Amino acid sequence: PRCDQLASVVADPERQAPGVEYGDISGPDVIRFCRAAIEEDPSNGRYWLQLGRGFLKQDRGAEMIDAFRRSRILGYPAAIFALAVVYHTGNGLSESSSQDAEHLYKEAYKKGIGYAALGLARLYDEKESPFFDPDKAFMWQERFDSFQTQH
Repeated sequence: PRCDQLASVVADPERQAPGVEYGDISGPDVIRFCRAAIEEDPSNGRYWLQLGRGFLKQDRGAEMIDAFRRSRILGYPAAIFALAVVYHTGNGLSESSSQDAEHLYKEAYKKGIGYAALGLARLYDEKESPFFDPDKAFMWQERFDSFQTQH
């Protein structure tokens, strides 16, 4: 479906189309086509995740969070990663939460989302953060690098 072609997540091992970089997303098109896909298949977590990307692009934070959460409730692993990124960056929230981000990145990693290792490496590499830990940052970066060479 067009939803996949317009908003496929690079970090999603279950994606059905080549990953679309954030800068290449057309928010209105993603919202239109992913809503149509959800009407056809409302229990498809991938479509909800991709709809959330459309909302993110349009600065519609509450709707983005809702779409990502619905995707997670439907058991879609990449949604856990998307929520981790949201909590890490604070994008669409009133403030970021490194503690929530750490928990969600680890959960996503356990569910096979290799990009979660990169998120953890970056979280532990932020000098101004109470989570700053160069050893953990290095370890998670190595895990991500290993994941990259396998995929």
